[in-house]
Amino acid sequence: MAPRRTRSTVQVQTRREFMERSIGAVASAGLAACLPPRRTSRGDGGVPAPQDGNMPPKDAIAGAQPDAGSSNQDSGEPSGPQPVTAYGPITPNEYFYITSSSSNPEVDASTWTLSIKNRGVEIASIDYATLTGLPARTKEHTLECISAGPDYLAISNAIWTGLPLTEVFHAAKVQVSPGTTELVFRSVDDYYTSIPVGDLQKPAWLVWLMNHVALPTEHGYPVRLLVPGRYGMKNPKWITSIDFVDQPFTGYWDQYGWSKEAVYQTNALVHVPLDDVPAGEIVVNGTAFAGSDPIVSVEVSVDGGEWRQATRDYAPGPDIWTLWHYDLVLEPGAHTLQVRCTTLSGSQSDPSPNDSDYYDGYGGSELVTINAT
Repeated sequence: MAPRRTRSTVQVQTRREFMERSIGAVASAGLAACLPPRRTSRGDGGVPAPQDGNMPPKDAIAGAQPDAGSSNQDSGEPSGPQPVTAYGPITPNEYFYITSSSSNPEVDASTWTLSIKNRGVEIASIDYATLTGLPARTKEHTLECISAGPDYLAISNAIWTGLPLTEVFHAAKVQVSPGTTELVFRSVDDYYTSIPVGDLQKPAWLVWLMNHVALPTEHGYPVRLLVPGRYGMKNPKWITSIDFVDQPFTGYWDQYGWSKEAVYQTNALVHVPLDDVPAGEIVVNGTAFAGSDPIVSVEVSVDGGEWRQATRDYAPGPDIWTLWHYDLVLEPGAHTLQVRCTTLSGSQSDPSPNDSDYYDGYGGSELVTINAT
């Protein structure tokens, strides 16, 4: 079963005091090393779900140029107003959620190579030194686990360094063969998954730095994939091969019933507070995300009342989370608070806090109970 949210008391009184706490202080308990989530809490009798852990980063490699599409061009500090979180909108590596299908392999980059195949036959390979010697760029990108939700706040944001996969193929003098429908990725830990060939144009990226240092072991060292618009299970780590195939492919998590497409669902989550707060003025804080469909509105309803706009503290655009807060005054007693969000395309998080189909990812509007004492 997915790890439950920690229900420790959070001393939140005013916005000034809240700015010293919030997501980052709670994330170390809720988003760091996690036990394997199981699908028993929302109902399938114990089918496995993606799982996570943490490791200090390795030594940094060479620097990189920022990508033109990144909201964070140079230093790793996002432009625009800073959100009310303990560590800002960029998640430190030690707090970034981790999900793996198995234990985390140690890979020797000096012997690692990426094999590029066509219908199972190798047509090119590229080693780590050659890959990381390419003129890399940076991009800001959020990842969310498909088993994330109110009980498992597995969503994080980082600055990544690498290149679009199409540019890696070009450097390796490789072209995707005609008739290719999917790209199949295999990893050191025997994980395997696939993405549609069209995702190359999003574009999908191959990355080797995370927040300006080499990928930590448990985040995929030496190389992982980033695919806009798709849950973490489609962003494999420790990649060893890419195969151009012309037949439908069933990935590791697909075989257990998880969505093959794994497209991000529009979702809104409450991160703080988790439990009891002093009566009076408090600040509620959370995330809203829908992958490549930017969040344009976050609303909150207290005790079943009318929906009111929350403040979007950080909302750079596609493929990056929105951080929001809402100020309110609570009388002593139990209160409910629900949050919903709307995207640029008009998609809205499901009115139900429990959503509908867990296999496709959480797409609900979280409802929490806050006890004011």
